[in-house]
Amino acid sequence: MNRRDFLKIAGAGAGLLALTVRAWLNCWAVSAHASAEPCKPNIVFLLADDLRPDCLGVLGHPVVKTPHIDKLLEHGFIFRNAYVLGSNSGAVCTPSRTMLQTGQSYLRGHRSTPTLAQTIKAAGYASIRSGKYDNGPKKLDDEFDRHWDGKNAAGNADNIIQFIQEHAGKKPLFLYMASHEPHDPQFATEEFYRMYKPESIPLPVNFLPFHPFDNGEMTVRDEQTLPWPRTQGDVTGKLARYYASISYWDAQVERVIAALKKAGQFDNTIFAVAGDNGLSLGEHGLLGKQNLYEFGGLHVPLIFAGPGISQGETKTCAYLYDAYPTLCDLAGVSVPTGLDAKSLAPVIQGRQPKVRDCLFTAYKNCQRSIRDDRWKLIRYPLIDKTQLFDLQTDPHELTNLADKPEHAATVAKMTVLLQKEMERYGDTAPLQIANPKPAEWTPPGSGAKAGGRAGKKKKGNPTS
Repeated sequence: MNRRDFLKIAGAGAGLLALTVRAWLNCWAVSAHASAEPCKPNIVFLLADDLRPDCLGVLGHPVVKTPHIDKLLEHGFIFRNAYVLGSNSGAVCTPSRTMLQTGQSYLRGHRSTPTLAQTIKAAGYASIRSGKYDNGPKKLDDEFDRHWDGKNAAGNADNIIQFIQEHAGKKPLFLYMASHEPHDPQFATEEFYRMYKPESIPLPVNFLPFHPFDNGEMTVRDEQTLPWPRTQGDVTGKLARYYASISYWDAQVERVIAALKKAGQFDNTIFAVAGDNGLSLGEHGLLGKQNLYEFGGLHVPLIFAGPGISQGETKTCAYLYDAYPTLCDLAGVSVPTGLDAKSLAPVIQGRQPKVRDCLFTAYKNCQRSIRDDRWKLIRYPLIDKTQLFDLQTDPHELTNLADKPEHAATVAKMTVLLQKEMERYGDTAPLQIANPKPAEWTPPGSGAKAGGRAGKKKKGNPTS
């Protein structure tokens, strides 16, 4: 080893030592104020509303600007295939946030385990949730020491910062910032709207003017936020507002980070960043979160960063509600038994490659899906339709292989796997019904049937 290499390694080691010492000193200050028990790290959960699985700069998005979150997560661990398990409501956010706080599937008829807020509080944390009151399970939200509505990301940041100022150094902090953004109407201030010009924003590669068949939820509120047929101008305009709202949220997150640094708490803080559900914005002719496509309703970003977490990423299957036991494990908090959720800490720490072999998702009684490392099957029982996608070669789900004779065995195998996972979660919805409806549908005010002449491309119609 030459002298330059030695000095480089020594410098890196000194930096790591300084970081560890700062974290230890912060920890000592808390434990000296509270008890002689080993200090636990602070936990910050940054949960955005309707955040798509790729819409952060750190995730490689080519348009959206999130410099502060990017810096926060540049050495974090990314789960590329994280999903909400499902929803029994068009308001996907409510069952999603309920599952996140309970660690149990929405398909369970009862809950007998402590919530995330209860578990964290029992471990000695001071806790706050700041976010929209009507966008989650209020009874569970009330279990935090404080539950405030900041009205927008700036207001939520104000609440979190005030809590930091009041409690930093007294107890470890659990800060749950459940922002409204970028949910429509995609709120931001003018400086952020000016950052994005619709004419410079590309359409999704799987854009369609109509969804080519009735998926069981074609006219829910989200789908009515733009008229049919979807047009380039309408969709790129919505995307511009959506990206602006994300950048606005990013700027408010930076204020929380600055407050933690000022309080001497940043180096001893574990961060989780996620979306409560995804969102279609032109993909397959859809605009909402009430579908099971990859760039649709249930695929979300999920990233962890902080002390003890090395930079990395994985495509292993994960659920959003796995964040509950994962944060407990990372923070040294005992995980309750009986959760459906599984800790992802073994994956983050390199002890296991995965905690699940496949991933099941559901929407009401009209859509069911199963995926593994390669194949994705979606079943629409109300219209007796099946889709099969090879995600390795077709990540945007452009070509349905379900009716190809050469893929019949894969369809059968994935259907059996879907049935097993449904049984595992107590899902009693049928995959086949006696009298299915026609798959064709007519978009309101469009004057044309989707899947007909106005809804098709010349060849290879996506999702057909």
